[in-house]
Amino acid sequence: MLASGQAAMRVLGIDTASPRPELALVEASDAPGAREAVAALPPAAAEALPEALSSLLSSNGLRVSHLARVAVLSGPGSFTGLRAGIAFARGLARALGVPLVTVPTFEAARAALDPGQGPVDLFLGAGRGEVYRCRARPDADARAFDRLPRHDAAAEAAEAGVPTIDLAEVRLALASAAARLAAGGASGGDEGPAYGRRSAAEERFGT
Repeated sequence: MLASGQAAMRVLGIDTASPRPELALVEASDAPGAREAVAALPPAAAEALPEALSSLLSSNGLRVSHLARVAVLSGPGSFTGLRAGIAFARGLARALGVPLVTVPTFEAARAALDPGQGPVDLFLGAGRGEVYRCRARPDADARAFDRLPRHDAAAEAAEAGVPTIDLAEVRLALASAAARLAAGGASGGDEGPAYGRRSAAEERFGT
C-alpha cells in the first residue's frame, strides 16, 4: 500500500490504448526506487475509469488531491481507448491543476522492458493482419514505429536474429512505466492521440 503522507510525488498512469489496459499509481520520493500499485481495467476501459481510479486511490489510503501528475499513453493503440483515456486524463489534470504527460505507447513499452533485455522488436496489433512495430534498440528513437503486415514483421525480426514481443501476448506494465517516466521528468505535453492509422470509415470513404 502507498502511504498518504505529503513528501512523495504520486503520479497516476493510464493505459487504455493497449490490449491489457490498466491504471497505476507510482510514488516517487528521495528514497531509492519507487513504490507502485496497479489495477487492471476491463476491455471496456473507458466506462470503468472513474470507478477504477476511485477504488485504486481508496485502497491505498489516498485521495485524488494527492496526485501530482497524470500520465497517459498517447498511442498507437485502440481508437476508442486512446480517445477515452486521453480525454479522461486531460479533464482530471485540468481539474486538479497538475501537469499532464502524454507518453507514446512504445516509449512506455521500452521503459517497461527488463533492463537486461537486448534488441527486440515490439508488436502491437493494428488490425487487418498488420502490426505496429517498434524496433527497440539502444540507439533508436523510443517513439518511432511503423506499420506493416504481421508476417513481414515476423520475417524481418527472424532475419535480423532478434526476438519479438507482442503486447497482446506478453504483459508489460505500460501504465506504471508511463507514470515512472512522468515522475522522472518526461516532458510530453497535452497532446492528442497518435492513432497510427486512419479509422476504417476514413480509409473507406476517404474522409
